[in-house]
Amino acid sequence: MISTKFLGTGTLMFIIGLAAAVAFSLKLVPTPEIYTVGIGMAALGLACMLLGLLMIAFKAFAPQKGLEKGDTAAFSVGLIRCMLAISIADDHLDDSEIEQISKIYKHLTGATMDEETIRYTAAEMMEHGSDIKAELQTLSHSLDHNLKDKLIRASLFILTADGEMDEDELITLDDIRLGIGMTLKQLDRIQKDFMKKQNVRKVREAEKAAEVAS
Repeated sequence: MISTKFLGTGTLMFIIGLAAAVAFSLKLVPTPEIYTVGIGMAALGLACMLLGLLMIAFKAFAPQKGLEKGDTAAFSVGLIRCMLAISIADDHLDDSEIEQISKIYKHLTGATMDEETIRYTAAEMMEHGSDIKAELQTLSHSLDHNLKDKLIRASLFILTADGEMDEDELITLDDIRLGIGMTLKQLDRIQKDFMKKQNVRKVREAEKAAEVAS
């Protein structure tokens, strides 16, 4: 990080410059130029240190925009694990589910995930078991409210893709909710908004189909 580099470089320059000035003052070094250079280096080092501290303070208190690398990784892992946990709740993963997972993953992360990786991850989760609640509890500290909201919406999309929601899938959704520390009230709000948008989308698709047919 630039701020820590400024702080580290400034500290080093300050120490070297101060040492040179002190060495001249104690007559350990007879050259006057050493004192002048030392004072200048110490002053410059002090300025760099202050700049580094200001940058660190600004970052600590300024509102964060976008995702840090760690946040992106946590969200990507959580996203694929949530969608797969919902999909394999019935111990089955078909091609249409894989296609949907890949599509949603790309839409929300901007990255692609090949079907082979999705199949491999699903097989690993089915073979060794997946405690999605515990996994998300480990990741949730890196996820803000917006990212947690997206995890739930992605899970709902997979949950409703086939038009049916069985008990195991609903239990998995609740585990996801608990894993990210979301209340039932928050989940209910997201569900209502999600279903409202889905219904609007279906109406529009039906209208377009009717226009084409006519």
